[in-house]
Formats: sequence, C-alpha cells, structure tokens
Amino acid sequence: MLELFFLLLPVAVAYGWYMGRRNLRQKQSSQQKQLSRDYFAGLNFLLSNESDKAVDLFISMLDVDDETIDTHLSLGSLFRKRGEVDRAIRIHQNLIARPSLLNEQRDLAMMELGKDFLAAGFYDRAEEIFLNLVLLDDHSEEAEDQLISIYEMTKDWQKAIDIIRKLPRKRQQTLKPVLAHFYCQLADEAKANTQKLSLLRQALKNDPSCGRAMLALLKLYLAEQQFNDAAQLLDQLIEKVPELAVDALDDALRLAEATKDSANLKRRLSKAVDNGAGASVIIALAKLLVEDGDIKAAESLILDNLYRHPTMRGFQFLMKMQLQQAEPGQARDSLAMLEKLVGQQIRSRPIYRCSECGFPSHTLYWHCPSCKNWGSIKHIKGLDGE
Repeated sequence: MLELFFLLLPVAVAYGWYMGRRNLRQKQSSQQKQLSRDYFAGLNFLLSNESDKAVDLFISMLDVDDETIDTHLSLGSLFRKRGEVDRAIRIHQNLIARPSLLNEQRDLAMMELGKDFLAAGFYDRAEEIFLNLVLLDDHSEEAEDQLISIYEMTKDWQKAIDIIRKLPRKRQQTLKPVLAHFYCQLADEAKANTQKLSLLRQALKNDPSCGRAMLALLKLYLAEQQFNDAAQLLDQLIEKVPELAVDALDDALRLAEATKDSANLKRRLSKAVDNGAGASVIIALAKLLVEDGDIKAAESLILDNLYRHPTMRGFQFLMKMQLQQAEPGQARDSLAMLEKLVGQQIRSRPIYRCSECGFPSHTLYWHCPSCKNWGSIKHIKGLDGE
C-alpha cells in the first residue's frame, strides 16, 4: 500500500500543477475578456460624447493591468487635443499618483501633465513641471522647448535667453537665430537708446545675419545721427540679407538726404538689385535715374528686369512712365485705366508669406502668428510680389 502511495504521488503533483496552470490561464483569459469589454465600453462612451464616463472607466482599468499606461497617456493626449483639458489633467494626475509607476513612465506622465496645464493657460504650474524635468540627467529636449514656449507666451524674454544659455553648446548653435530675436524683443521694450543699442548688438553677435536687428539698429543710428555707422550697417544688410533692402529703403533715402550723398545711394541700390533685392528696389533706382533726367536708362532697367523676373509692380511703374510721355487721347486713357486696375490688384494681394506654414500677410511679422516660428515670414517672390 505504501509503495502504491509513492507511485501515485508524482501523478498527484503533476495533476495539481496542471490544474493550477489551467486556473491561472482561465483567470488571465477572464481578465483579458473583461479588459477588452471595458475598452470597447470606454470607446463607446467616447463616440457617444460621454467623456466623463469614459474617463472613469479608463482610470478604473489602471488597477487591472500596468501595460495599459501607454494607452492612458495616448488617451489623455487625445482629450487635450479635443480641448477637453480638464479630463486630460485628471487622467495624467491619476497616472502620476500610482506608486507602482516606473520613473520613466512617471516622467512621461509629468511631461503630458505639463502640456495639459500649458493648454489650459496655467503657465505657472506648467513652468514648475518643466523646470523639474529639465533638472533630470536624462531629460529630453522637449522639456526645454516647452519652457521656451511658455516664456514666449508670457513675453519673459530674459528667462527664455537664460534657458538657451544653459543648453549644450551644439544645441545653442541651432537656436542662435531665435536667441537673436529674443534680444530684439528686449530692445523693443527698452526705454533708453543706449540699452537698445547694447541689446541689438548682442542680437547681431548671436546671429550676424539677423535682418531684424539690422533694420532696428539702422533706425537707431539715424536717430542718433551716427551716419557712418548707419552707412556701414546698410552695406552689411544689402550684402547679407538683400531681401530686406526693400524694408530699409526709407532709411537709405534718409541717410542719403542727411549726408547729401546720392551717388552712394545709387551704388547701394544697384548692389541690392544685383543681389536679388526685388522689384521695389529696382523701382527706387529707376526713380533716381528719372530724377537725374536719364529716362531711357530707367526704362531699360525696368524692361531688363521684367524680362528676367516679371512682376506686377515693375509693370505698373513702366505704365506710369509711359503715361507721362503719352499724348492725350483714348490710348492714354486706356493705359491709365489699366495702370489703375493693376494698382488695385497689387494692393489687394499680401506681400509677405511664412516660408514654414504659408501664412499670408500685408505686415512683416517677426514671429509668425500661425506656426509661431521666428523670422520665417518673407517677402513674396514672383509675379504678385518682389
């Protein structure tokens, strides 16, 4: 009998192991089926615009399986994008409160919560979260980008500069053009001209091709009657950012008038035209030639550029020149009507466009109102532009 017992013992152990495994599989299968049913129920609530019920259900599922955390992060992001920021905050706060969460998972949830606060306009709370994330040794660049974004929204330019200054050298280099704009923003807010000069020079030190800083500094030099500095800066602008020579035309004319130096004005405009400054600079140069009585040279300049780069502005100026020389009559009246129609067409068209998102504008914005990129709005080129 004892021998039979020892023979059946391994069988009993094996049977017990098998039944345990079977019960475990059945339990897991039951949990998975319940999890699946809950997810479908949650999706049903979402599709039925019953967001509160969906949030409650998905949060309760966190206690079932830690592998659902990524799904909850995505769900919170979805609520934020839909404008339901309060529900996104609730989901991410519940995630962060879980004691079993890994550090990496908690950091991701904190990042999402910071974005929630930012979307809700709670800039102080968002700033606090991102500042803590930046202190982590393995933090991502996204935390720094979010902080810079906050300081842009709150117009705290010095804090934005300080954040960039703390970045690794390689990353600083990529943000030099943006840093130059922050110094320009501080210069716009400064009261004293000496402070403005210092900040604008700092902007050019970070980005020697910052056209915004050059234009602002040029006006400042002219206001302070520093004509030699203004002349050097104007030459620098025409060489480095000739497309902004259009925006410097009035200042170039003021400089020529103040220094009685029309010869250098012609030289600068000719240089800008050679560098591809655009139709408005060509027209300004043609007007100078007309004032000097050299009408044929002015017509030749306009025609040559119209053949190479046809623009409505150049065409309109050519018609104005023809009108001045035309005899009274029907042909002159028709030409005058055509010139008027072309002028209306030019005025109705935007003259600037963002190179990143295509935002059109009649005004030169240094910070695109649409995509929030710095220095991306440029003069439109082609028939309707420069």
